[in-house]
Amino acid sequence: MTLANYQDFLHSLYQGDDDTPTSSETDWDVRLNLLYAAIDAWDNEQGVLWRELWTNLTAASDGTKTTVASTVDYDMPTNFRFLGGFVRTTDSSDAHTYWDVLSPQKSELFKNEDVTAAYVTGNKSTGFDIHFLKTPIAGHTINYPYYKEPSKPSETTDVIEMADPWFAVYFALSKLHEYDGEGDRASSALAMAQGKLANMKVRNEMPPSYQDNYVPDRDTELGRGGFGK
Repeated sequence: MTLANYQDFLHSLYQGDDDTPTSSETDWDVRLNLLYAAIDAWDNEQGVLWRELWTNLTAASDGTKTTVASTVDYDMPTNFRFLGGFVRTTDSSDAHTYWDVLSPQKSELFKNEDVTAAYVTGNKSTGFDIHFLKTPIAGHTINYPYYKEPSKPSETTDVIEMADPWFAVYFALSKLHEYDGEGDRASSALAMAQGKLANMKVRNEMPPSYQDNYVPDRDTELGRGGFGK
């Protein structure tokens, strides 16, 4: 569902016609802000990490993706929140080096040591950086999985990320009815939104069919660790 679709659907449900406000009108801006509020509510649903918000450095629009000679500190994407696994550097033959991820505090124990590890510092204001504890080989590709900030559509063709964007439509509709003093209609729309959110949570936790439901241990899988080792 694009931003334009969202505005059309919301208007039709609210007013019963197809005379959607244009982007130059106040009603458009109000409903856009309600979309942002819906995205925030979805994003902050307690106990849920949405699959739609997992990504990797390769797919990011910014963030340093290639190692440089004599450099251990690299910019991370502006939508970064936290890492989801190993940091990986890859050479031209597709050979990987895996870097364990440490906390900034624990990294102090390994300064000036030959340790294949990295740590992250920063915040949303200043930006995040990843620091390698030893200098990676120049010219290698950097990649890592991470959990990102949700995008907020601004152009009419921008797509809403959540699995069921009708949650945002009904969330906004409930607010518009609430502003009008239409309590019953607001409650009905909110119930629809809550149902959409509940269904998204169920689907978010479903493992793919015929797949093992466990977290793999890389060392065990490669025969380098496990019980008795």
